[in-house]
Amino acid sequence: MSHGYATYGDDPEFSQEYAEPADPARRDLDELFAAVDGLREADDRLGQDVADLTERLESGAPDDRIALLGRQLERLQQQVRVLERAVRVADGVPQADLDDVGPETRALAAEAARWDDLHKELVTKDQRARYAEEIAHLDAVRAALSRCDADLLEVIRVLASTDRASRARGDAESSLRALSTRRRTLLDEEIPAASAAAETARLSLREADAVEARVVPQLERAERAWHDLQVRLRTRITDALGSSALLPMWFGNALGVAPPSGTSGDAWIRTAASVLAYRVTFGVTDPALPMGPPAPEGADTTERRWTWRARLESDLDELSL
Repeated sequence: MSHGYATYGDDPEFSQEYAEPADPARRDLDELFAAVDGLREADDRLGQDVADLTERLESGAPDDRIALLGRQLERLQQQVRVLERAVRVADGVPQADLDDVGPETRALAAEAARWDDLHKELVTKDQRARYAEEIAHLDAVRAALSRCDADLLEVIRVLASTDRASRARGDAESSLRALSTRRRTLLDEEIPAASAAAETARLSLREADAVEARVVPQLERAERAWHDLQVRLRTRITDALGSSALLPMWFGNALGVAPPSGTSGDAWIRTAASVLAYRVTFGVTDPALPMGPPAPEGADTTERRWTWRARLESDLDELSL
């Protein structure tokens, strides 16, 4: 409303003279926002198509298009994430470099990484049980010799107290031959072998005790280092989430941008900290792949790096992100 006199908005000369210049950066940002909105709408439509087809599939009406639509949906979701990231970068949102942990945290990771190699030096409970069996076996064959000697004394008593023609004497003579052979086998073969095996087992147990006395304190330090590393990395991630910083691409690809609600949130943050621990431990710097490229052809997949990677991949799958 002009109230009978010209206002700035009514003055064409003023409008032409003081018109705001176009901001190319703002225009690019608006175009990014528009692109994201368009992709979101396409994502929603395609998601509904997949849901409808899934319902038809479960009701007994299979449709070959569901696999294709699923792949299209995944590609659209990836494009949305890429564009959303571009929008946030263009809008000046600070980026969190989770990998830049500093030398102290890397030292903790190196100390924690010693646990597996240290643990391999320890003698297992099963091996200790086998050593104990070797020692016990010597006692068993010695006890067998004692029983054999007692039986021989009884046979000699029978021989001394019976007539030559009696049946009991004939049985005693047969027993005497068998017991004599058994005693000679125990003395010449079984007891020497059992003694050598028991001595070897005792030496092995003494060595195992010495290794344990040396290694267990180092294992405890490695366990404390792992706990401290997890606490540091967990705090690093939660601080980045709390500041609304832009998380790295590898993090978003593997874990999304925020923990799920409910009890699964704790599993999410534990897995996130473990993935970051993996990157720190093995020096992974790949910007897109959370654990870097897979094991090369011919690699020993029983090595700690690859078994740990397999566990993390399983943990990520269980999160159903």
